[in-house]
Amino acid sequence: MMTGNIPVYYINLDSSDERRASIEAGLLAAGIPHAERVSAFDGRKIDLTRTADVDLKKAYRFLGRPLRGAEYGCYKSHLDCIDRFLATDSAYGIVLEDDAEIDPMFCKVVEETIAALEAKGEPWDIVHLGPNKMKIYTPTDHLSGGHDLVRAHYFPMLTTALLWSREGARNVQQNHALVTMPVDTQFREIMVQRGSGYAIWPPITSQTGVDSDIDGNGAVRKATGRSWYYGWAKQHRLWRNKIIAWFRQRDFRRAK
Repeated sequence: MMTGNIPVYYINLDSSDERRASIEAGLLAAGIPHAERVSAFDGRKIDLTRTADVDLKKAYRFLGRPLRGAEYGCYKSHLDCIDRFLATDSAYGIVLEDDAEIDPMFCKVVEETIAALEAKGEPWDIVHLGPNKMKIYTPTDHLSGGHDLVRAHYFPMLTTALLWSREGARNVQQNHALVTMPVDTQFREIMVQRGSGYAIWPPITSQTGVDSDIDGNGAVRKATGRSWYYGWAKQHRLWRNKIIAWFRQRDFRRAK
């Protein structure tokens, strides 16, 4: 547990011993000696046509391509962490993937982030702790080490490191347990619509650069199975979410 009894979970395949050793060393160096390992759901060999909690037709319509077993497994692993967090009485929970490289300032910045959010007294869902880039955002608070807490109107992709509120986790558990897209795409969709996402910029975690074991071949996007409208569907998602984010940014700044 971190200061304030915040549970920390890290997702790790049973076969990934080196990655487990790496993230445990990083957690220990950052002052987090008691993180809980969550055995990753390996979906790479799952027959999704025989899986009840996935809607392949909806996924294909939305993505313009088939949902992959590795993406399903990654989604299920994050749902597992959310369930574990909500089974505690903690107000906040942290979920990491095992390729997270943790900044020495991690604990201090997280504690300052929570203090800043509590001072606002406004509902929020997720703080992205490891965005690889930021677009359409508004800085709200200065934190230690040159980091800022920012309102992430256009929520970053990747799910390397996330700080959850109970409200945000409960919304996913109750409304998004059916898998219809990759987990990072789903979290962006939710946060853009709800307007309740934050991020730390510059990030306090990064990726080690090693291809993900959980996500199969490092999330290489092959053309196999793509629909004729794949490119259109991708651009439609991008611009729809950006337009919503721009309006949310405008309204947020006007309100301040």
